[in-house]
Amino acid sequence: MYPVRKVITAIVLLLLAASCVPIRKTSYVQDDKSMRIQQIDNMYFIEGQADDLIRSSDELYIKVTSADEGQTAFNDASQDRMYDPSVISFTVDDEGFIKLPYVNRIKLSGMTLVQAAESMEKELSQYLYFPSVFVRFVNNKVTILGEVNNPGVYVFNYKSINILQAIGYAGDINIFGNRQKVLIVRDEGDYRSKYEVDLTSDVLLTSQNYMVKSNDIIYVEPLKSKKWGMDEFPYDLLFSLVSLSIVVLTFMVTYFN
Repeated sequence: MYPVRKVITAIVLLLLAASCVPIRKTSYVQDDKSMRIQQIDNMYFIEGQADDLIRSSDELYIKVTSADEGQTAFNDASQDRMYDPSVISFTVDDEGFIKLPYVNRIKLSGMTLVQAAESMEKELSQYLYFPSVFVRFVNNKVTILGEVNNPGVYVFNYKSINILQAIGYAGDINIFGNRQKVLIVRDEGDYRSKYEVDLTSDVLLTSQNYMVKSNDIIYVEPLKSKKWGMDEFPYDLLFSLVSLSIVVLTFMVTYFN
């Protein structure tokens, strides 16, 4: 009887091991001692700054006020209370221009938001008294699919966000998501590229793919346990049966000995 009990115990331990996901596979940006990263304590050096420049196809919310009028003709005060900047926007055309009242077309591509505001204020000063311009990015979006808690399309009103923020929008990766294999599909001009990202390694913090761009598609692959159908396996029932069997065998061994 003893060998039978040992076999059953071994099976239970194996099932427990198979049903558990190691912490190493679920923790984000862990120290990777095997990789050479320029690091001092908890500081990570990256090459260059995040791209916050205006580009073609960017959508901008632009609000203009002036000292004498309070607000200009294309920012009517009666409409502003109902105004949603994520719905109405100015789109930068293929040549890098937007079209505004008074000044018609003005080029903004290659500028930061501050530079764009200053450029528009300079142009509008010919028609308005001390104009003030506020600019922000709107209507950027990212699609998140796969093993996340809330897959879908998410809109963000920034030039870009990092991949951890994007995953946060989707309610984090679920227990069966493979954090070591996250796919990013990105349109880059005439090309469509794909990148594989490991969210468990702190190499991510210096990666060019740490920042997510508008229209990126993020896909989180399932772990092998999900591929094998382990997420739907009736563990509770199996453990109950095995536990009952062990109790019965233990009783029988004790009773007959």
